[in-house]
Amino acid sequence: MKGIIALLWYAAAGFSPVAPALQTADSVHLAGMASQAYGLVLSQPDSSIALAHAVLSQVQPKKNLYLEAYSYYVLSKANWTKANYRLSTEYGYKALRLLERDPHAYATLRGLVMLTLARTFIDRDDYAQAEEFLNKARHLAEKHHDDRLLADTYRETSALLSETEQYDSAIAYADKGIAHYLGINDSMRVSILYGRKAKAYLDMGDYARSDIYNRKSMTLDSLVGNTRALGFSYYYAADIAYRQKQYIRALHYVNRSIALNERIHNMALQVRARSLLAEIYTQTGRGLSGAQQFRRVSILKDSLYNAEKSRQIQEMQSLYALEAKDRTIETLGQKNLAQTHRVEIQRMLMLVLAVGVVLLAAVVLLLVRLRILQQRANQALAERNLAMEQQKEEIESQAEFLQQLNQLKSKLFSVISHDLRGPIANLQSLLHLLTANIMTPQEFIAVSDKLKTNLNSTQRTLENLLNWSLSQMDGIRTEKKTIALQQAVDEASGLLAEFAERKQVTLDKQIGEGLAILADANQLQLILRNLLHNAIKFSKSGGTVIVSAVAQGTMCTLRVRDYGIGLTADEKARLLNSHEYFTKTGTQQEKGTGLGFLLCQEFISRNDGTLDLSSTPGEGTEVSISLPQAPCRQGKPAS
Repeated sequence: MKGIIALLWYAAAGFSPVAPALQTADSVHLAGMASQAYGLVLSQPDSSIALAHAVLSQVQPKKNLYLEAYSYYVLSKANWTKANYRLSTEYGYKALRLLERDPHAYATLRGLVMLTLARTFIDRDDYAQAEEFLNKARHLAEKHHDDRLLADTYRETSALLSETEQYDSAIAYADKGIAHYLGINDSMRVSILYGRKAKAYLDMGDYARSDIYNRKSMTLDSLVGNTRALGFSYYYAADIAYRQKQYIRALHYVNRSIALNERIHNMALQVRARSLLAEIYTQTGRGLSGAQQFRRVSILKDSLYNAEKSRQIQEMQSLYALEAKDRTIETLGQKNLAQTHRVEIQRMLMLVLAVGVVLLAAVVLLLVRLRILQQRANQALAERNLAMEQQKEEIESQAEFLQQLNQLKSKLFSVISHDLRGPIANLQSLLHLLTANIMTPQEFIAVSDKLKTNLNSTQRTLENLLNWSLSQMDGIRTEKKTIALQQAVDEASGLLAEFAERKQVTLDKQIGEGLAILADANQLQLILRNLLHNAIKFSKSGGTVIVSAVAQGTMCTLRVRDYGIGLTADEKARLLNSHEYFTKTGTQQEKGTGLGFLLCQEFISRNDGTLDLSSTPGEGTEVSISLPQAPCRQGKPAS
């Protein structure tokens, strides 16, 4: 039996070893027939099915479990080639039920059957069931250190990821499988994975790469005789050509795909190929031929629908059988549990009788100790009450924290969905209009200033959002160093010069050269940019923003003063409340997210500073921040 198993495994893997000795001629003959059936799975599925049934008729009376399971495996794979997913699923489950009689043996074949079932469920769009079988197969491969089975798992995982539009991951898994198959010169499986990569790139719109890998796949499919895969390669070649408006080339390949799929009775791919053919006819002005192809597609879909109804009936019957089996197992388990429970009760009774005399003798002692135990119980109850009070306080504190987190989540989602998605969608629309020649370059240039302003605002929003998220997750480090304040203000104001010039706002900087502070350079820049941006934002056209700084003891006070619209007392209170987001529209309808001022408060606190705000409606606002002065080093601070 071990010789037959080895023979079939090597045959399935693409090798042709000599049958080992000590095997009967009949067993070797049946094993050879099964191997031959497997070899025809992808090129001549009908012949493969006929051979597999012939092997089954001979091995079933002889109770040859492995060859019977292997024959069901071949039938499952051959019917999958024909896109007969009902029979593929049925035969796959039959093979698994046989192999589960000895769960410690035949791990490789069990893994191959699971991969075939997974591939079938992928084509049936049942991705959850497919993923379950893929995980089981991967577990078997890792447990038994079966590198080839693991590579096959990568191959089918790439198919699942491609169907669920996870194209980068699909390509990565395909490359893993290709690396293994190239090492053992397995051209057939390499060609399959080239096809997977071609499909992924096609769905991603990268037609050049898709065409490269599809040509590789087509060449290898022809060489190894993989008829099913070649039908897909021809279809993808036609689809690539159609999307590139190469209709003659598309027509050539789609007809070749249809011919191959008719030969192996793959109705699912016939539907797709004939639908594409109808589209090609329509685009090339052959409407009558296109209509004929659409009618044929309708007939094929009706056939698939009838097959699907039959498959659903079979699945319900199989599900009923499995449920009946599960109920039987559950009943037996309950009986065993009840028996175990009765034994335990008997043992308990024996123990109770054995210690009864001891308990009677200890009654007096128990009465004496009863009061002591009662006191201890009262004490324990008091401790538990105290613990419950503490837990209540902790719960209230956690509830408040969760409420703050919920507010943060809502704000972040609002920023992402509105303030980030909107400008990016506008940019995408403009680029689409430009590339589609709907908008001229001159018109694009005319709106580019406003587009640049939106992108600058979006970039600043994204920067604030990321910094705020990192600060809330303790992902930001504050590294203090000596900073020349005048240079820092010049750098921040330089970044906002265009914004100020566009709004005709003058920046008046009154910073002495000798002033230096001890702070984190990046965080200081973010504070200065946000404060200056807000001052310009709320200033009226032609206004002035004054930035000044003075030394006060060990601290340095920086003031940003504007003469804009100012804040009411209620707005000021909301702005200084670190647990509430507040934003206000600028004098030219500039919008904000409220994160900038929160970040300023956060980073000023991290740098051991303080913030003060004074404002009068209609007269402007002054923001004062105090940060530690840097110690002088040889008369001049470092920048």
